[in-house]
Amino acid sequence: MTLEAVVTGSGRAVKAALAAVGDWPDGGVGLRGAAIIGEGSAPGTMLARAPSWEALDVAALDATDIVLAETPSTPVLRALLSRASEAAKRIYLLDGGAPRPLALDDVFDRPLRKLDWSRVQSALSGKRVLITGGGGSIGSQLARRIAALSPARLTLLENSEYNLFKIAIELPQAIPVLADIRDANAMRRWFAHEKPDIVLHAAALKQVPLVELFASEGVLTNLCGLRNVAEAAHENGADLTFLSTDKAVAPSGVMGATKRLGELYCLALDRRGPRRAIPVRLGNVLGSAGSVAPLFETQLERGGPLTVTDAAVTRFFMSIPQAAKAVLQACATGLAAEHQRGLVFTIDMGEALPVVDLARIMIQLSGQRPGHDIAITFTGLRPGEKLHEQLIGDDEWLEPSPAPDVIAAASAPRGLAEVHEIIDRLAMLARQGAEQELAAELFTAIAASPIERDRAIAG
Repeated sequence: MTLEAVVTGSGRAVKAALAAVGDWPDGGVGLRGAAIIGEGSAPGTMLARAPSWEALDVAALDATDIVLAETPSTPVLRALLSRASEAAKRIYLLDGGAPRPLALDDVFDRPLRKLDWSRVQSALSGKRVLITGGGGSIGSQLARRIAALSPARLTLLENSEYNLFKIAIELPQAIPVLADIRDANAMRRWFAHEKPDIVLHAAALKQVPLVELFASEGVLTNLCGLRNVAEAAHENGADLTFLSTDKAVAPSGVMGATKRLGELYCLALDRRGPRRAIPVRLGNVLGSAGSVAPLFETQLERGGPLTVTDAAVTRFFMSIPQAAKAVLQACATGLAAEHQRGLVFTIDMGEALPVVDLARIMIQLSGQRPGHDIAITFTGLRPGEKLHEQLIGDDEWLEPSPAPDVIAAASAPRGLAEVHEIIDRLAMLARQGAEQELAAELFTAIAASPIERDRAIAG
């Protein structure tokens, strides 16, 4: 890495960064000077001063690289990235005292306003925790964070041999289990062996177009697999947290519909007690198996274009670290809220972002200009997709928030026996490969009537 850099930030932050220059990688950084935001001063050449980040004339800075001595708010950072891209400059952050390129997580990792880490630690420390999909993008991130909380035992259940191999090397203290959630006997056997206290169920099929094509596989994994895990968990006295998605709200595709029926199943289980079954909705997790970000990265490597389904399409985006924090916050909050059963928990993710903006940001992060160096083209919505996602459905209502940033949503209750019958019927159709009939019955099953909702609210 060879930089011709200007260090930017408040006088105090710039001064501290310049004092650490001796610890930066040798032969890689040529300092051109400093640009101060606000008051203060710094040693060396002063290239610019501005009253705010927004007022900084990025194009006029006599350097090809901008090293941020401190990180501004996410909206300011995105705007700064856009101006830097137009000026053919790269942005770097200080990480461990040394500069590194600005990454996607940096511009999307909107922190929870108040992560109740003590509650998370109290919920998981000293407990036996099992994560399904423990080698996947979200499951492995959960595993890393939980491993740091001193659990009594951490078990990672995964059906991908390669993913399990990778996370087992990284976390040698964890117990790897190679098993498929679609195998009910394997779930009963392994859960009886591991005896978890808490289960985080992250395993799922997430690719919307593929689940649309292979609805049977989506049902067998996302519904039958969930039920196998939930029954094995409750038989062994464990509480369950089910990772759902905003695509479960008014779903337009089979993947979202399987997740919504999975939520309804968990809500019925949670109301029955005594063990918990808590659904947690996440937005589009950047870098995960179901995210568009890996596709954009591949397209960037090929020189573009980046393909977006529709210019108007929006999504709630969160980074993998943010998703892990959200799951842990919602899980700990839900387990502590014994009086709030039968609720879906989600995290306040602010405003949805146009996917085309994500494409522009990824081009800018690569040091190129959207529409000039790399084109963006529009391909049309894929089967099962919709323009906009919601966090809360029209057939749901909000309950009092149990913690900062945590949203609790209720809906008309469904009987556990009824949901079991629905899953049994869908499983039979899935095993027959009756794709069209299966999809029709799935969407019929998740439809809740306004009369039922109003009656539940009144009662």
